[in-house]
Amino acid sequence: MFLPLANAADIAYKVGMRAFELQRSERVALCAIIAIALLLRFFRLAHQSLWVDEILSYKAFASVAGVPYWKKFLYDVHGPLYSLVMHFWSAVSESDFWLRTPSALAGTLAVYALFRWFAEIGRRDLAIPAALFMALSPFHVYYSQEMRFYAFLSLFAVLALIAFERFRAAPTARSGALLGVAFAGACLSHFSALFLGAAFLVYLVCSGRMKGAHLRFGALAAAIALVMISPWIYREIWFLRQIHIVDISTLAVEERLRGELTLSRWSYPYALYAFSSGYSLGPGLRELHLVTTATGLFAKHALAIAATGIIFGSLLASGIVRSARRGHLGLFLAVILVTVLSATVVTAYNIKVFNVRYLMCAFPLYIALVAYGLPSGRRARLIAGAAVCAIMLASDGNYFFNSRYAREDVRDAVKVVMRSEEGGDLIIAPAVEAVFAHYYRGRNTIRFIDPSDLGEARMNEEIARDFASHPRVWYLRSRSWYEDPDDILLRSLPAHGDVALRWNAPGVDLILYTKRTR
Repeated sequence: MFLPLANAADIAYKVGMRAFELQRSERVALCAIIAIALLLRFFRLAHQSLWVDEILSYKAFASVAGVPYWKKFLYDVHGPLYSLVMHFWSAVSESDFWLRTPSALAGTLAVYALFRWFAEIGRRDLAIPAALFMALSPFHVYYSQEMRFYAFLSLFAVLALIAFERFRAAPTARSGALLGVAFAGACLSHFSALFLGAAFLVYLVCSGRMKGAHLRFGALAAAIALVMISPWIYREIWFLRQIHIVDISTLAVEERLRGELTLSRWSYPYALYAFSSGYSLGPGLRELHLVTTATGLFAKHALAIAATGIIFGSLLASGIVRSARRGHLGLFLAVILVTVLSATVVTAYNIKVFNVRYLMCAFPLYIALVAYGLPSGRRARLIAGAAVCAIMLASDGNYFFNSRYAREDVRDAVKVVMRSEEGGDLIIAPAVEAVFAHYYRGRNTIRFIDPSDLGEARMNEEIARDFASHPRVWYLRSRSWYEDPDDILLRSLPAHGDVALRWNAPGVDLILYTKRTR
Protein backbone atom coordinates (compact mmCIF):
# COMPACT_ATOMS: atom_id res chain seq x y z
CA MET A 1 0.00 0.00 0.00
CA PHE A 2 2.70 2.43 1.01
CA LEU A 3 4.96 1.88 -2.02
CA PRO A 4 2.97 3.81 -4.67
CA LEU A 5 2.17 6.48 -2.09
CA ALA A 6 5.86 6.78 -1.25
CA ASN A 7 6.83 7.16 -4.92
CA ALA A 8 4.26 9.91 -5.34
CA ALA A 9 5.63 11.62 -2.24
CA ASP A 10 9.14 11.52 -3.76
CA ILE A 11 7.91 13.30 -6.89
CA ALA A 12 5.97 15.86 -4.86
CA TYR A 13 9.02 16.59 -2.74
CA LYS A 14 11.32 17.15 -5.74
CA VAL A 15 8.81 19.40 -7.48
CA GLY A 16 7.80 21.35 -4.40
CA MET A 17 11.32 21.98 -3.13
CA ARG A 18 12.97 23.30 -6.29
CA ALA A 19 12.90 26.66 -4.59
CA PHE A 20 11.72 27.99 -1.27
CA GLU A 21 11.74 31.67 -2.10
CA LEU A 22 8.50 33.14 -0.79
CA GLN A 23 6.43 35.30 -3.06
CA ARG A 24 5.43 38.70 -1.73
CA SER A 25 1.84 37.59 -1.11
CA GLU A 26 3.09 34.55 0.82
CA ARG A 27 5.40 36.69 2.96
CA VAL A 28 2.59 39.08 3.80
CA ALA A 29 0.18 36.23 4.62
CA LEU A 30 2.77 34.38 6.70
CA CYS A 31 3.70 37.51 8.67
CA ALA A 32 0.02 38.15 9.37
CA ILE A 33 -0.45 34.57 10.57
CA ILE A 34 2.59 34.73 12.85
CA ALA A 35 1.24 38.02 14.25
CA ILE A 36 -2.11 36.33 14.91
CA ALA A 37 -0.35 33.38 16.58
CA LEU A 38 1.62 35.75 18.82
CA LEU A 39 -1.47 37.76 19.69
CA LEU A 40 -3.56 34.74 20.66
CA ARG A 41 -0.76 33.14 22.67
CA PHE A 42 0.19 36.28 24.60
CA PHE A 43 -3.31 37.75 24.95
CA ARG A 44 -4.34 37.58 28.64
CA LEU A 45 -1.48 35.15 29.19
CA ALA A 46 -1.52 35.64 32.97
CA HIS A 47 -5.25 36.25 33.29
CA GLN A 48 -5.96 32.77 34.61
CA SER A 49 -4.50 31.18 37.72
CA LEU A 50 -1.88 28.48 37.52
CA TRP A 51 -3.44 25.07 38.04
CA VAL A 52 -2.36 21.75 39.58
CA ASP A 53 -0.28 20.38 36.70
CA GLU A 54 1.50 23.69 36.17
CA ILE A 55 2.64 23.58 39.79
CA LEU A 56 4.04 20.10 39.14
CA SER A 57 6.12 21.62 36.33
CA TYR A 58 7.15 24.49 38.60
CA LYS A 59 8.42 22.08 41.24
CA ALA A 60 10.51 20.31 38.58
CA PHE A 61 12.53 23.41 37.69
CA ALA A 62 12.34 25.58 40.83
CA SER A 63 15.33 25.76 43.14
CA VAL A 64 14.75 24.08 46.49
CA ALA A 65 17.07 24.48 49.47
CA GLY A 66 19.28 21.44 49.89
CA VAL A 67 18.37 19.86 46.54
CA PRO A 68 20.75 20.73 43.67
CA TYR A 69 18.91 21.39 40.43
CA TRP A 70 21.06 19.02 38.37
CA LYS A 71 19.78 16.11 40.47
CA LYS A 72 16.17 17.09 39.92
CA PHE A 73 16.97 17.56 36.23
CA LEU A 74 18.28 14.01 35.85
CA TYR A 75 15.20 12.60 37.55
CA ASP A 76 12.75 14.60 35.44
CA VAL A 77 11.26 11.98 33.11
CA HIS A 78 8.42 14.19 31.92
CA GLY A 79 10.05 17.22 30.33
CA PRO A 80 13.77 17.65 31.09
CA LEU A 81 14.38 20.02 28.17
CA TYR A 82 11.51 22.24 29.27
CA SER A 83 12.59 22.20 32.92
CA LEU A 84 16.16 23.08 31.90
CA VAL A 85 14.95 26.13 29.96
CA MET A 86 12.57 27.11 32.75
CA HIS A 87 15.18 26.76 35.49
CA PHE A 88 17.21 29.60 33.99
CA TRP A 89 14.20 31.50 32.64
CA SER A 90 12.58 31.67 36.09
CA ALA A 91 15.72 33.28 37.55
CA VAL A 92 14.57 36.55 35.95
CA SER A 93 11.01 36.54 37.32
CA GLU A 94 8.42 34.15 38.71
CA SER A 95 5.34 36.07 37.62
CA ASP A 96 2.67 33.99 35.90
CA PHE A 97 3.13 35.94 32.66
CA TRP A 98 6.88 35.41 32.58
CA LEU A 99 6.66 31.71 33.47
CA ARG A 100 4.17 31.04 30.69
CA THR A 101 6.08 33.04 28.07
CA PRO A 102 8.36 30.18 26.85
CA SER A 103 5.28 28.11 26.03
CA ALA A 104 3.72 31.02 24.14
CA LEU A 105 6.92 31.50 22.14
CA ALA A 106 7.26 27.78 21.40
CA GLY A 107 3.62 27.64 20.29
CA THR A 108 4.18 30.54 17.89
CA LEU A 109 7.32 28.93 16.47
CA ALA A 110 5.35 25.72 15.93
CA VAL A 111 3.01 27.65 13.61
CA TYR A 112 5.94 28.74 11.46
CA ALA A 113 7.45 25.24 11.58
CA LEU A 114 4.18 23.78 10.27
CA PHE A 115 4.31 26.21 7.34
CA ARG A 116 7.84 25.04 6.56
CA TRP A 117 6.83 21.38 6.84
CA PHE A 118 4.13 21.85 4.22
CA ALA A 119 6.73 23.40 1.95
CA GLU A 120 9.00 20.40 2.59
CA ILE A 121 6.32 17.94 1.50
CA GLY A 122 5.66 19.96 -1.65
CA ARG A 123 2.33 21.52 -0.66
CA ARG A 124 3.09 25.23 -0.72
CA ASP A 125 -0.52 25.79 -1.79
CA LEU A 126 -1.72 24.46 1.60
CA ALA A 127 1.04 25.90 3.78
CA ILE A 128 -0.77 29.18 4.46
CA PRO A 129 -4.18 27.68 5.43
CA ALA A 130 -2.49 24.98 7.54
CA ALA A 131 -0.43 27.58 9.42
CA LEU A 132 -3.56 29.69 9.90
CA PHE A 133 -5.47 26.75 11.35
CA MET A 134 -2.60 26.04 13.75
CA ALA A 135 -2.40 29.72 14.73
CA LEU A 136 -6.12 29.87 15.51
CA SER A 137 -6.43 26.38 16.99
CA PRO A 138 -7.97 26.66 20.49
CA PHE A 139 -6.38 23.31 21.36
CA HIS A 140 -2.93 24.65 20.51
CA VAL A 141 -3.58 28.06 22.10
CA TYR A 142 -4.59 26.32 25.33
CA TYR A 143 -1.28 24.49 25.64
CA SER A 144 0.67 27.52 24.44
CA GLN A 145 -0.65 29.37 27.50
CA GLU A 146 0.31 26.69 30.01
CA MET A 147 3.45 26.47 32.09
CA ARG A 148 3.87 22.94 30.79
CA PHE A 149 5.98 21.17 28.18
CA TYR A 150 3.30 20.49 25.55
CA ALA A 151 3.99 23.59 23.45
CA PHE A 152 7.65 22.55 23.33
CA LEU A 153 6.55 19.05 22.30
CA SER A 154 4.37 20.41 19.48
CA LEU A 155 7.28 22.50 18.18
CA PHE A 156 9.82 19.69 18.24
CA ALA A 157 7.31 17.23 16.82
CA VAL A 158 6.92 19.44 13.72
CA LEU A 159 10.69 19.96 13.53
CA ALA A 160 11.07 16.17 13.64
CA LEU A 161 8.53 15.89 10.80
CA ILE A 162 10.59 18.37 8.75
CA ALA A 163 13.79 16.45 9.49
CA PHE A 164 12.11 13.15 8.67
CA GLU A 165 10.86 14.47 5.33
CA ARG A 166 14.37 15.55 4.38
CA PHE A 167 15.75 12.21 5.53
CA ARG A 168 13.05 10.28 3.69
CA ALA A 169 13.75 12.11 0.43
CA ALA A 170 17.57 12.15 0.71
CA PRO A 171 19.07 9.84 3.38
CA THR A 172 22.54 11.13 4.20
CA ALA A 173 24.69 11.45 7.29
CA ARG A 174 23.58 15.08 7.61
CA SER A 175 19.86 14.42 7.26
CA GLY A 176 20.13 11.43 9.60
CA ALA A 177 21.94 13.48 12.23
CA LEU A 178 19.38 16.28 12.00
CA LEU A 179 16.58 13.76 12.37
CA GLY A 180 18.23 12.27 15.45
CA VAL A 181 18.65 15.68 17.10
CA ALA A 182 15.10 16.83 16.28
CA PHE A 183 13.58 13.56 17.50
CA ALA A 184 15.65 13.67 20.70
CA GLY A 185 14.45 17.24 21.26
CA ALA A 186 10.86 16.02 21.01
CA CYS A 187 11.53 13.15 23.44
CA LEU A 188 13.22 15.47 25.91
CA SER A 189 10.22 17.78 25.70
CA HIS A 190 7.96 14.89 26.63
CA PHE A 191 8.60 11.17 26.32
CA SER A 192 5.29 10.58 24.53
CA ALA A 193 7.35 11.63 21.47
CA LEU A 194 8.60 8.04 21.47
CA PHE A 195 5.28 7.33 19.75
CA LEU A 196 6.48 9.56 16.92
CA GLY A 197 9.69 7.57 16.56
CA ALA A 198 7.71 4.34 16.44
CA ALA A 199 5.52 5.86 13.71
CA PHE A 200 8.58 6.81 11.63
CA LEU A 201 9.85 3.24 11.93
CA VAL A 202 6.48 1.79 10.90
CA TYR A 203 6.35 4.10 7.89
CA LEU A 204 9.88 3.20 6.73
CA VAL A 205 9.17 -0.52 7.06
CA CYS A 206 5.78 -0.38 5.33
CA SER A 207 7.06 1.81 2.49
CA GLY A 208 9.92 -0.60 1.80
CA ARG A 209 12.62 1.91 2.76
CA MET A 210 14.17 0.03 5.65
CA LYS A 211 17.29 -0.82 3.66
CA GLY A 212 20.35 0.76 2.10
CA ALA A 213 20.99 4.41 2.96
CA HIS A 214 17.73 4.72 4.86
CA LEU A 215 18.78 1.84 7.12
CA ARG A 216 22.35 3.07 7.63
CA PHE A 217 21.58 6.69 8.32
CA GLY A 218 18.37 5.82 10.12
CA ALA A 219 20.53 3.85 12.54
CA LEU A 220 22.69 6.95 12.91
CA ALA A 221 19.60 9.02 13.76
CA ALA A 222 18.50 6.41 16.31
CA ALA A 223 21.98 6.31 17.87
CA ILE A 224 22.13 10.10 18.23
CA ALA A 225 18.66 10.21 19.80
CA LEU A 226 19.53 7.32 22.11
CA VAL A 227 22.70 9.04 23.34
CA MET A 228 20.86 12.32 23.93
CA ILE A 229 18.05 10.74 25.98
CA SER A 230 20.19 8.07 27.66
CA PRO A 231 20.50 9.85 31.05
CA TRP A 232 16.73 9.51 31.47
CA ILE A 233 16.19 5.97 30.18
CA TYR A 234 17.01 4.31 33.50
CA ARG A 235 14.90 6.89 35.36
CA GLU A 236 11.96 6.16 33.06
CA ILE A 237 12.32 2.42 33.65
CA TRP A 238 12.56 3.03 37.40
CA PHE A 239 9.47 5.25 37.24
CA LEU A 240 7.48 2.58 35.39
CA ARG A 241 8.54 -0.09 37.88
CA GLN A 242 6.90 1.92 40.68
CA ILE A 243 3.57 1.71 38.85
CA HIS A 244 1.28 -1.27 39.32
CA ILE A 245 0.91 -2.36 35.70
CA VAL A 246 -2.24 -4.37 35.22
CA ASP A 247 -4.86 -4.86 32.53
CA ILE A 248 -7.65 -2.43 33.45
CA SER A 249 -10.25 -4.86 32.11
CA THR A 250 -9.46 -7.04 35.15
CA LEU A 251 -9.94 -4.16 37.60
CA ALA A 252 -13.12 -2.89 39.16
CA VAL A 253 -14.00 0.58 37.86
CA GLU A 254 -13.17 2.25 41.18
CA GLU A 255 -9.66 0.69 41.16
CA ARG A 256 -8.69 2.29 37.85
CA LEU A 257 -6.69 5.53 37.84
CA ARG A 258 -9.73 7.71 37.13
CA GLY A 259 -12.58 5.24 37.28
CA GLU A 260 -14.76 5.28 34.18
CA LEU A 261 -12.79 8.25 32.81
CA THR A 262 -9.58 6.20 32.55
CA LEU A 263 -10.62 4.97 29.09
CA SER A 264 -14.02 4.84 27.46
CA ARG A 265 -15.50 4.47 23.99
CA TRP A 266 -15.99 8.25 23.96
CA SER A 267 -12.27 8.96 24.40
CA TYR A 268 -11.53 8.76 20.68
CA PRO A 269 -14.33 10.92 19.25
CA TYR A 270 -13.66 13.42 22.03
CA ALA A 271 -9.98 13.55 21.01
CA LEU A 272 -11.06 14.51 17.47
CA TYR A 273 -13.48 17.07 18.90
CA ALA A 274 -10.78 18.61 21.13
CA PHE A 275 -8.30 18.71 18.22
CA SER A 276 -10.93 20.61 16.26
CA SER A 277 -12.44 23.06 18.74
CA GLY A 278 -10.33 22.76 21.88
CA TYR A 279 -11.84 22.57 25.35
CA SER A 280 -13.91 25.76 25.20
CA LEU A 281 -16.75 25.06 22.76
CA GLY A 282 -19.63 22.91 23.91
CA PRO A 283 -18.83 20.84 27.02
CA GLY A 284 -16.04 22.25 29.19
CA LEU A 285 -13.50 20.18 31.09
CA ARG A 286 -15.19 20.60 34.48
CA GLU A 287 -18.54 19.68 33.00
CA LEU A 288 -17.09 16.49 31.52
CA HIS A 289 -16.01 15.38 35.00
CA LEU A 290 -19.57 15.76 36.25
CA VAL A 291 -21.51 14.39 33.26
CA THR A 292 -23.90 11.54 33.99
CA THR A 293 -25.22 10.63 30.53
CA ALA A 294 -23.86 11.15 27.03
CA THR A 295 -27.41 11.77 25.79
CA GLY A 296 -27.84 14.74 28.10
CA LEU A 297 -24.46 16.13 27.13
CA PHE A 298 -25.24 15.91 23.41
CA ALA A 299 -28.65 17.49 23.91
CA LYS A 300 -27.21 20.41 25.86
CA HIS A 301 -24.43 21.14 23.35
CA ALA A 302 -26.06 19.86 20.16
CA LEU A 303 -25.30 22.94 18.05
CA ALA A 304 -21.60 23.16 18.91
CA ILE A 305 -21.05 19.40 18.55
CA ALA A 306 -22.99 19.18 15.28
CA ALA A 307 -21.29 22.20 13.70
CA THR A 308 -17.83 20.97 14.68
CA GLY A 309 -18.58 17.42 13.58
CA ILE A 310 -19.98 18.41 10.19
CA ILE A 311 -17.32 20.98 9.26
CA PHE A 312 -14.24 19.15 10.52
CA GLY A 313 -15.60 15.68 9.78
CA SER A 314 -16.24 16.46 6.12
CA LEU A 315 -12.82 18.10 5.69
CA LEU A 316 -11.12 15.21 7.48
CA ALA A 317 -12.77 12.66 5.17
CA SER A 318 -11.85 14.73 2.12
CA GLY A 319 -8.32 15.18 3.46
CA ILE A 320 -7.82 11.44 3.76
CA VAL A 321 -8.77 10.96 0.12
CA ARG A 322 -6.76 13.90 -1.19
CA SER A 323 -3.62 13.15 0.83
CA ALA A 324 -3.75 9.55 -0.44
CA ARG A 325 -3.73 10.84 -4.02
CA ARG A 326 -0.66 12.96 -3.27
CA GLY A 327 1.19 10.12 -1.54
CA HIS A 328 1.19 11.55 1.98
CA LEU A 329 -1.55 9.55 3.68
CA GLY A 330 0.87 6.76 4.62
CA LEU A 331 2.94 8.99 6.90
CA PHE A 332 -0.11 10.82 8.22
CA LEU A 333 -1.86 7.59 9.22
CA ALA A 334 1.34 6.05 10.58
CA VAL A 335 1.83 8.93 13.03
CA ILE A 336 -1.83 9.28 14.01
CA LEU A 337 -2.61 5.58 14.40
CA VAL A 338 0.64 4.64 16.16
CA THR A 339 0.23 7.56 18.57
CA VAL A 340 -3.39 6.69 19.38
CA LEU A 341 -2.64 2.97 19.66
CA SER A 342 0.37 3.60 21.93
CA ALA A 343 -1.63 5.91 24.21
CA THR A 344 -4.37 3.29 24.36
CA VAL A 345 -1.94 0.53 25.36
CA VAL A 346 -0.43 2.73 28.08
CA THR A 347 -3.93 3.42 29.38
CA ALA A 348 -5.07 -0.19 29.08
CA TYR A 349 -2.35 -1.19 31.55
CA ASN A 350 -3.33 1.50 34.07
CA ILE A 351 -0.09 3.46 33.59
CA LYS A 352 -1.75 6.70 32.49
CA VAL A 353 -5.23 8.05 31.92
CA PHE A 354 -6.16 8.41 28.24
CA ASN A 355 -5.82 12.14 27.70
CA VAL A 356 -5.92 14.17 24.49
CA ARG A 357 -2.70 15.97 25.40
CA TYR A 358 -0.79 12.68 25.15
CA LEU A 359 -1.70 12.69 21.45
CA MET A 360 0.10 16.00 20.83
CA CYS A 361 2.49 14.38 18.32
CA ALA A 362 -0.52 13.48 16.17
CA PHE A 363 -2.03 16.97 16.28
CA PRO A 364 0.04 18.50 13.40
CA LEU A 365 -1.01 15.57 11.20
CA TYR A 366 -4.65 16.20 12.08
CA ILE A 367 -4.28 19.84 11.04
CA ALA A 368 -2.58 18.61 7.86
CA LEU A 369 -5.54 16.37 6.99
CA VAL A 370 -8.01 19.21 7.59
CA ALA A 371 -5.94 21.48 5.32
CA TYR A 372 -5.75 18.75 2.68
CA GLY A 373 -9.52 18.47 2.82
CA LEU A 374 -10.07 22.04 1.60
CA PRO A 375 -11.79 22.19 -1.81
CA SER A 376 -9.77 23.07 -4.90
CA GLY A 377 -12.01 25.91 -6.10
CA ARG A 378 -11.09 29.35 -4.78
CA ARG A 379 -14.56 30.31 -3.58
CA ALA A 380 -15.31 26.89 -2.07
CA ARG A 381 -11.92 26.87 -0.35
CA LEU A 382 -12.54 30.31 1.15
CA ILE A 383 -15.95 29.24 2.45
CA ALA A 384 -14.63 25.99 3.98
CA GLY A 385 -11.60 27.75 5.47
CA ALA A 386 -13.82 30.48 6.90
CA ALA A 387 -16.04 27.83 8.52
CA VAL A 388 -13.03 26.23 10.21
CA CYS A 389 -11.77 29.62 11.39
CA ALA A 390 -15.23 30.56 12.70
CA ILE A 391 -15.41 27.44 14.88
CA MET A 392 -11.90 28.02 16.18
CA LEU A 393 -12.43 31.72 16.88
CA ALA A 394 -15.70 31.03 18.71
CA SER A 395 -13.84 28.59 20.95
CA ASP A 396 -10.94 31.02 21.41
CA GLY A 397 -13.42 33.69 22.48
CA ASN A 398 -14.92 31.36 25.09
CA TYR A 399 -11.47 30.42 26.34
CA PHE A 400 -10.50 34.03 26.92
CA PHE A 401 -13.80 35.50 28.14
CA ASN A 402 -16.24 32.80 29.29
CA SER A 403 -15.63 31.79 32.90
CA ARG A 404 -17.29 28.40 32.33
CA TYR A 405 -14.14 27.34 30.50
CA ALA A 406 -11.56 29.04 32.73
CA ARG A 407 -9.03 27.19 34.85
CA GLU A 408 -9.74 26.97 38.60
CA ASP A 409 -9.16 30.44 40.04
CA VAL A 410 -7.14 29.42 43.09
CA ARG A 411 -5.04 32.59 42.82
CA ASP A 412 -7.96 34.92 43.59
CA ALA A 413 -9.18 32.59 46.31
CA VAL A 414 -5.80 33.02 48.00
CA LYS A 415 -6.20 36.81 47.80
CA VAL A 416 -9.56 36.58 49.55
CA VAL A 417 -8.11 34.44 52.32
CA MET A 418 -5.13 36.76 52.82
CA ARG A 419 -7.43 39.81 53.06
CA SER A 420 -9.69 38.25 55.67
CA GLU A 421 -7.62 35.68 57.58
CA GLU A 422 -6.78 35.85 61.27
CA GLY A 423 -4.03 34.22 63.25
CA GLY A 424 -4.78 30.61 64.09
CA ASP A 425 -6.92 29.95 61.01
CA LEU A 426 -6.72 26.56 59.31
CA ILE A 427 -6.90 26.22 55.53
CA ILE A 428 -8.20 23.06 53.86
CA ALA A 429 -7.84 22.87 50.08
CA PRO A 430 -8.06 19.25 48.89
CA ALA A 431 -6.61 18.57 45.40
CA VAL A 432 -5.26 22.13 45.05
CA GLU A 433 -3.09 22.45 48.17
CA ALA A 434 0.06 22.88 46.06
CA VAL A 435 -1.49 25.66 43.98
CA PHE A 436 -2.75 27.43 47.09
CA ALA A 437 0.67 27.16 48.74
CA HIS A 438 2.35 28.57 45.62
CA TYR A 439 0.40 31.83 45.89
CA TYR A 440 -0.11 31.99 49.65
CA ARG A 441 2.11 34.36 51.65
CA GLY A 442 0.34 34.15 55.01
CA ARG A 443 1.41 32.28 58.14
CA ASN A 444 -1.53 30.00 58.76
CA THR A 445 -1.45 26.25 58.23
CA ILE A 446 -2.53 24.66 54.96
CA ARG A 447 -3.61 21.14 55.80
CA PHE A 448 -3.28 18.21 53.42
CA ILE A 449 -6.32 15.97 53.61
CA ASP A 450 -7.89 13.25 51.46
CA PRO A 451 -11.59 12.96 52.34
CA SER A 452 -12.31 10.03 50.04
CA ASP A 453 -9.49 8.05 51.64
CA LEU A 454 -10.57 8.83 55.22
CA GLY A 455 -14.28 8.19 54.84
CA GLU A 456 -17.11 10.11 56.50
CA ALA A 457 -16.76 8.81 60.06
CA ARG A 458 -13.03 9.50 60.35
CA MET A 459 -13.46 12.80 58.52
CA ASN A 460 -15.96 13.94 61.16
CA GLU A 461 -13.46 13.06 63.88
CA GLU A 462 -10.68 14.97 62.11
CA ILE A 463 -12.84 18.08 61.65
CA ALA A 464 -13.87 17.99 65.31
CA ARG A 465 -10.20 17.98 66.30
CA ASP A 466 -9.47 20.81 63.85
CA PHE A 467 -12.10 23.05 65.44
CA ALA A 468 -10.78 22.18 68.89
CA SER A 469 -7.46 23.84 67.98
CA HIS A 470 -8.53 26.40 65.36
CA PRO A 471 -11.31 28.98 65.81
CA ARG A 472 -11.84 29.29 62.07
CA VAL A 473 -11.47 26.89 59.14
CA TRP A 474 -11.26 27.91 55.49
CA TYR A 475 -12.45 25.33 52.98
CA LEU A 476 -11.50 25.75 49.32
CA ARG A 477 -13.62 23.35 47.30
CA SER A 478 -12.11 22.73 43.88
CA ARG A 479 -11.77 19.69 41.60
CA SER A 480 -13.93 17.84 44.11
CA TRP A 481 -14.44 14.95 41.67
CA TYR A 482 -10.83 14.02 42.35
CA GLU A 483 -10.37 14.09 46.14
CA ASP A 484 -13.92 14.35 47.47
CA PRO A 485 -16.47 13.12 44.90
CA ASP A 486 -19.04 12.44 47.64
CA ASP A 487 -18.61 15.91 49.18
CA ILE A 488 -17.82 14.51 52.61
CA LEU A 489 -16.30 17.82 53.73
CA LEU A 490 -19.47 19.74 52.85
CA ARG A 491 -21.28 17.57 55.38
CA SER A 492 -18.56 17.37 58.05
CA LEU A 493 -17.67 21.07 58.31
CA PRO A 494 -21.23 22.41 58.87
CA ALA A 495 -21.68 19.84 61.63
CA HIS A 496 -19.04 21.64 63.69
CA GLY A 497 -18.94 25.24 62.42
CA ASP A 498 -21.09 28.08 61.13
CA VAL A 499 -20.63 29.72 57.74
CA ALA A 500 -19.11 33.19 58.10
CA LEU A 501 -18.17 33.89 54.48
CA ARG A 502 -18.81 32.47 51.01
CA TRP A 503 -16.96 33.38 47.82
CA ASN A 504 -17.12 31.85 44.35
CA ALA A 505 -14.96 32.04 41.22
CA PRO A 506 -14.45 29.77 38.18
CA GLY A 507 -13.92 26.24 39.45
CA VAL A 508 -13.66 27.18 43.14
CA ASP A 509 -15.96 27.66 46.14
CA LEU A 510 -14.40 29.29 49.20
CA ILE A 511 -16.19 28.93 52.54
CA LEU A 512 -15.09 30.23 55.94
CA TYR A 513 -16.42 28.30 58.95
CA THR A 514 -16.23 29.62 62.53
CA LYS A 515 -16.27 27.35 65.56
CA ARG A 516 -19.78 26.78 66.84
CA THR A 517 -19.97 27.88 70.47
CA ARG A 518 -23.54 26.88 71.35
